[in-house]
Amino acid sequence: MKRFIVSALAACMMFGATTGAFAAEIKASGSMWVGYDYVNLDGSSDDTNNFIQRMDTQIDIIASENLSATTLFRIEQTWGQANNKVGAGSGGSLGADGVNVSTLRAYVDFLIPSTEMKVRAGIQGFGLPGAVTASPVLDNDVAAIAVSQSFDNIGVTAFFARPYDTEKSGSAKASTMDLFGGVVSAELGNVVVSPYFMFANVSNKVDVEGEIFKNNLYWVGTSVEANPMPNLALAFDGIYGKEHTKDGGYAVAGKAAYTTDMVVPALVGWYASGNDSDGEGRMRSIDDDDFSMTTLIGAGAMGPDSDNIFGSALGKWGIGLHLEEISFTEKLSHTVRVTYVRGTNDKSSSITSWGEDDSATEFDLSSVYSIYDNLNLLVDFAYAVTDFDAGSAKDVDNVFKAAALVEYNF
Repeated sequence: MKRFIVSALAACMMFGATTGAFAAEIKASGSMWVGYDYVNLDGSSDDTNNFIQRMDTQIDIIASENLSATTLFRIEQTWGQANNKVGAGSGGSLGADGVNVSTLRAYVDFLIPSTEMKVRAGIQGFGLPGAVTASPVLDNDVAAIAVSQSFDNIGVTAFFARPYDTEKSGSAKASTMDLFGGVVSAELGNVVVSPYFMFANVSNKVDVEGEIFKNNLYWVGTSVEANPMPNLALAFDGIYGKEHTKDGGYAVAGKAAYTTDMVVPALVGWYASGNDSDGEGRMRSIDDDDFSMTTLIGAGAMGPDSDNIFGSALGKWGIGLHLEEISFTEKLSHTVRVTYVRGTNDKSSSITSWGEDDSATEFDLSSVYSIYDNLNLLVDFAYAVTDFDAGSAKDVDNVFKAAALVEYNF
């Protein structure tokens, strides 16, 4: 036994000596959500009635200010659902034991020696600029290489990303989508302007998650943020995108907000072109979930609960009045939104794809109560009065959503 202990200590000493030269600081951070989510579509018996939990854990391994690596893992379950105990969302039924750890991000950051040029390589959170809200073209985790450098008040970023690489199956050919692009961000006094472009090279036909990309695509756009006077903030986004051999599409969005002691009133609006009678004109997108204007449009819900009830903000236009950061007590704040939305597509199709005669008026209320400095109670309500002219949602007259969650940040 003594010999075993001595051998173990010797092994530990050798391990320590071997790794000591590569010592790194390890930091852990993340969040844990547990909550209830309810969605009712009038005229439908298929209500959402779920208890959901999600834990995101980020680990940063820092060798120096010039070199680090980061991973982000997620565990998520819907209570009572087994999902064969394998994959995202599995293991929520009796007995648990789901194999469900997802890798959201895994990348390395380093500074090129003797330069100020920063490189990030790996699966990372990446998005094109968005001033009003996130980009309607790309804002998600993606395998990419991004190189950036700052020159006084100007920042430049060049990137390559591969969102899709489908394997060859039977007679189907392997296909890939590669993204190339650049962003320039210039701070000009009280104004920040960020023009950008992105090109998508598509080999063969990429068919993923219901989206089919047959041709090369490109996008050009800019985001602008301005503070022309104290307490007044203005934001603008404009982007044009085109698929080869197809008609192009565009999206514009604007926001004006004024900060007061108790509330931040804001006026928000957007317009995104829709498909014409030939099925062209709506701007193509790699990922538009975070181009969220309301709780029900895009990924606008709080926490790991249902969103995208009305689909993307693309193919729609809307105008809304927001009352943000309403606070009468120290630990409680609210956001109220009233938004009118209408479709821009030629035809009505579904609850997510609206025609020009489809519309809705949505009322949102979100509240956050700080129980502790790092523990919050969140309550999220949305109610929409809808008027769908045709399509599969023509019998839906209103939509109601309610959610309550606790959020622990660490």
